[in-house]
Amino acid sequence: MAVVLTARELTRHYEVSRGLFKGHATVRALNGVSFELEAGKTLAVVGESGCGKSTLARALTLIEEPSSGSLQIAGTEVKGASKTERKQLRRDVQMVFQSPYASLNPRQKIGDQLAEPLLINTSLSKAERREKVQKMMEQVGLRPEHYQRYPHMFSGGQRQRIALARAMMLQPKVLVADEPTSALDVSIQAQVLNLFMDLQKEFNTAYVFISHNLAVVRHVADQVLVMYLGRPVEMGPKEDIYDKPLHPYTQALLSATPAIHPDPLKPKIRIAGELPNPLNPPDGCAFHKRCPHATERCAAEVPVLRQVSSRQVACHYAEQFL
Repeated sequence: MAVVLTARELTRHYEVSRGLFKGHATVRALNGVSFELEAGKTLAVVGESGCGKSTLARALTLIEEPSSGSLQIAGTEVKGASKTERKQLRRDVQMVFQSPYASLNPRQKIGDQLAEPLLINTSLSKAERREKVQKMMEQVGLRPEHYQRYPHMFSGGQRQRIALARAMMLQPKVLVADEPTSALDVSIQAQVLNLFMDLQKEFNTAYVFISHNLAVVRHVADQVLVMYLGRPVEMGPKEDIYDKPLHPYTQALLSATPAIHPDPLKPKIRIAGELPNPLNPPDGCAFHKRCPHATERCAAEVPVLRQVSSRQVACHYAEQFL
């Protein structure tokens, strides 16, 4: 399959003030993320709050410029792209936001919101735009009479269907979904996830699916990227990471995932301490102060992301978990 999204050592740094007379500091919100994504596949990005998931989403959708690194969308390098190329790139990458309540314009009818991407980016007539909107509404489970309604007349699940329909109107090559089901009731989450997967099969769209819910990720992902404090710590096929995680942080995340039939003989892995201050990250491995397997080497040397078995792992001792 064709590669539609390529990131190489992607970084995003922010300069923040330490306070009056204390100067400035650099927050490395995204620090060296690399991956390739093929058409029709899903890369899930997981990690606790503050690990850089949403920063990655904003970089991939061109909302923010990366501080350094390379980002290619459908073979076109974003850095240095012309105005015309950037317009096409913005069509090729669309986003579904976390909150279905905040992402829709409360003063605009649903039909007009769905038609707006076509109005801006195509030369279709009003009748042709309406026809395309009604077809997409049908595909996401909305009725024709919903065309003239306002967002407040819909439930959260329906609003997220509308947001997904709007993102798919231009049939993008890449869809970035930033925790699209976290604001929904559990009973509705499965319906929305199945809709995501149905549309992916129909349009062969590549997904970057950002979530902190590892049960959801297991349902939708092909590849999993685990992040900690802006850095990737493990990346590989979903089945391999869920069956045998090789990074202690990934092991702890999966251990904390609720299960319908938990194994009583499987010990729980608990992470001590809290996420380090991003203004002053620890030397060496960023996870070493919370890791039960840390050694002096972990405190002094930053582990590089390297190939171990079927995946890439940023841990000095990943082989001992095989």
